Order: sequence, then structure tokens, then C-alpha cells
Amino acid sequence: MKRIGVYCRKDVCPERAVKELIEWLEKRGYEVFIFPFSEENLDLVIVLGGDGSLLHVARAIWPKKIPILGINWGNLGFLTAVNKNETYPMLERVFKKEFEIRKRMTLEATISSKQDKEPFMALNEVVIERGGYTRLITLSVDTQGQPLITLRADGLIVATPTGSTAYSLSTGGPIVFPSLDALIISSICPFYLAHRSLVLPPDHVVGVRVEKGGDGVRVVFDGQLSFPLQVGDRVEIKKSLNPIYLIENEKFFETLNQKLCWGC
Repeated sequence: MKRIGVYCRKDVCPERAVKELIEWLEKRGYEVFIFPFSEENLDLVIVLGGDGSLLHVARAIWPKKIPILGINWGNLGFLTAVNKNETYPMLERVFKKEFEIRKRMTLEATISSKQDKEPFMALNEVVIERGGYTRLITLSVDTQGQPLITLRADGLIVATPTGSTAYSLSTGGPIVFPSLDALIISSICPFYLAHRSLVLPPDHVVGVRVEKGGDGVRVVFDGQLSFPLQVGDRVEIKKSLNPIYLIENEKFFETLNQKLCWGC
């Protein structure tokens, strides 16, 4: 491990902290690259920020098999391995290889109306939502070529197990252990109370077609990247063959309790 990338969210992480980290790494013989990375063959990426920062970097380096170490300088930090005051002890453990890298399932999605059929990646979720449109939208959902549901709602979430503790959770979706592979479908403010979340196996392909909606309807990836949708547009979502690699603290249930008050 010699080439290390560093990402810092400037509005939460002071410049002196980044400078201190770079000096600490270089003093130990590591070559450091600052985001956006000019070096593609990195051995590790350190993210100083919160969950949003980690999601941003994950999308930037995907589909490369580069492990990410998240250091929480943000608010929740559910995906990060440690808090900022544990930075250097954690790095010592990493460089002594006293850690585990865990694969996190990602999603790939294609949009029928885009000429470029290159897939978009999401680590947490793909959301089809009404956006600025002030009425319910109508979406038809299918899987494996079979109709699943026609939904009137503010939108629909297709989440990974990693994303099951994010937006999906706020809609009443289940918490799914992050090492599992599954697709979690949850509706956002549905018109009918009977609509409940559905967990599908990882080999299923989910299609979502906009049947009714106005200007503002869009598809959003991890809450960061979005594209407008029109009536008739279809978004196809499936498990990606390229996961994201995270260095974790191995305390998932403790994190659930401390950061989401699960079981409080």
C-alpha cells in the first residue's frame, strides 16, 4: 500500500486537518493524491467528511476496486469507519493490515430516454420522485418482465442493503444487513395505505415507467445526481456486478443503536 487518495469536504474539514494528514502520510513514505485523483491505481482512498462525501467519492472511483476509509467529519457518519478523533489510530491499524474490507452491493440504472445507455451507479438508492411537480405521480413497476404494481405516490425508492438505513428507512422500509444482496422497493407517501416495502432477490431487474406526471419528475441517484423524466420514460434498475469496497468498524448493530437509536 503506497498510493493513497485523500478527499476532504472543505466546508466541514479545515485545511489544517488535511495538511496534517498529508504530512503524516508522506512522513511514512506514502504518495498522496488529492481529489479529483490524477492517479488511477490507488491502493486506498481516505474520505474526510460524512456519508454524502463517501457516496460522492464512491461514485467517482466506481467501478475500480479501491477500498474506501471514511473518517466522519459530518453529522451522521453511518457509512464512515470512525470519527475524526480516531483518525490516526485507525490509520495505524490499516497500515498494519488489522482491518477487514467489506463489499457493498451497488445498483446500476439505465434511462430509456437517454441516448447514452451507460449505466448510472448508486450505493444507497435510486429514487423516482415527483420533484417540483405538486401532485401525485403514477408509476408502473415490473420485475422479471411481470407487472408488479401501478403506484400513485410522491415517488418510489429502489435501495440496496446499504441504503436500507437511509431514505428507504424513513419511508418505513426494513433494515437489511449490509453484507446481504437484495433490492428493496419502497413507496414515498403512497395514496393507498396498503402499499408496503418489498424485498427482492439480487438477480431481479426492476423496471419503473412514468405513467402520469408533470415537469419536475426526475430520477435521483444517492440524493446527488439527478435527471428529468417525462411521461413514458422507463428506468431499469438492477444489481451491479461491481461493488464498492469499504473499510468498516465491524460494529453494525452498535452503530444502529448509537446513530439511529435502534432499540433505544
